[in-house]
Amino acid sequence: MPPRASSRLNLLVLRPPGGGQAPEAVLAALGAQPISAGGERLRRSGSADSERFFANAQGGFRAFCPAAGASLTERFVGALEAWRGGGARTIHCTCGAEHDLAALDFRPPAGFAAAWIEARDVGSVDLDPVANAVLTRLWPGFRVIGSRG
Repeated sequence: MPPRASSRLNLLVLRPPGGGQAPEAVLAALGAQPISAGGERLRRSGSADSERFFANAQGGFRAFCPAAGASLTERFVGALEAWRGGGARTIHCTCGAEHDLAALDFRPPAGFAAAWIEARDVGSVDLDPVANAVLTRLWPGFRVIGSRG
């Protein structure tokens, strides 16, 4: 059962696969600067020994080929389970290419990360321009996921 709808909006900022600064270093660089253009109530960082898949935890997202735009949602579910079981993090696409799952176009946004920053009870899904500049410098290619709850 999906979580109940909530008026609270949260953001996850995912460090891109392949690296970047530690999340604590990013938080230190941000200082008191809010991540969200509308501010936030709480901010914290997290990390794991290996990459995880993050989505809005509300279901309904879709995955598309990054080259041709074809829907890969059904194939993605099987490929994600295979990766979680120790397989390659790839998908054979209808365009004929083999794509890294992290390269897919997710709608709404989703992604893979072993480090992240969470901003809870934010005022906007839009990033503050200063925070965006810091994140772009320290985590080039970062992804932002918004969720209610």
